[in-house]
Amino acid sequence: MLNISILSIGCTIFNLLLLFFVAKKFLFGRVDAVIAKRMEEVDDATRSADEAAHKALTTQVEYENKIAEIDAQKETIISDIKKQGYVEYERIVSDAKKKGEQIIMEARHNAEVENERAKEVYAAQLTDMVIDAASKIAATKHSSEDDMKLYDKFIVEAGVNNE
Repeated sequence: MLNISILSIGCTIFNLLLLFFVAKKFLFGRVDAVIAKRMEEVDDATRSADEAAHKALTTQVEYENKIAEIDAQKETIISDIKKQGYVEYERIVSDAKKKGEQIIMEARHNAEVENERAKEVYAAQLTDMVIDAASKIAATKHSSEDDMKLYDKFIVEAGVNNE
């Protein structure tokens, strides 16, 4: 049967307390130190991850700002280049118009000179014809009928040479 004695209960309680203090002193202390060390490592890793995430977010914002600035600069440069292109286009068109007007003026001048030369040649031919007709008239006897015939002949020849 079972015997319950106070001494046995006391020894059991003493053994349990002794086992508890020894385990606490040697086992739980080391386990608590390992757990505390692990907690610190986890906290450090969490802090580092938070810092890295914050740094990455800051870097991302900086890059987005730089990209926005570069896009603005790109648009400014493109608009400046377009303006320069339009100015250059206007200058080239203006120069071309000036050269075209100069060519037209030279062509008109050349046409006038050619026209004057043609008039001089025509006047010289007309003068030769008049002198020829006058010499024929002076060389022959003439009457008013002969004069009319010579005049008509002169007009016909002058009209033929003119065309």
